[in-house]
Amino acid sequence: MMKYIILFFGLMLVSFQRVGAQNKKEKLDTVYYKLDTSNVPIQDRMFKIETDVKYKGYILQCKCYPWNTDVVFFSRRDRSGDVKNISIESFSKINTISITQLIDIVAQYGKEKIDRHKFFFIEPDGKTMKVTRAYLSEPKKPQPPIEDYIKLPPSH
Repeated sequence: MMKYIILFFGLMLVSFQRVGAQNKKEKLDTVYYKLDTSNVPIQDRMFKIETDVKYKGYILQCKCYPWNTDVVFFSRRDRSGDVKNISIESFSKINTISITQLIDIVAQYGKEKIDRHKFFFIEPDGKTMKVTRAYLSEPKKPQPPIEDYIKLPPSH
């Protein structure tokens, strides 16, 4: 009987250790990408930017997400801590990534669904640079269009 009690407590200890390991958050790598749409001709732009009252969307038009969809980043306009201005001098000290590196990172996320990065977009803002925390949306399977009409047979 004592053998079973010791075995039971041993299994409980291992189970608690596994639960603790699952709750540990992985430290995220910080990624900075310079997004300067004003200096890129419209036909060559990879990003489309959409805004509404609460969110700003950054759509990376690469069809590199699952289901051949575009990648969507968003920022919350109501979060004051997610946006800050920095000087050009401070910006020059930041290591930014290229568009191909950004695509590689998001394509990997699209496959694994594991958050490993914290994204910041840096945009020119007059004589300073605006740094915005951007959140990567999960890939969404495209839905077929909704038919909101009735097909009538031909009349004779």
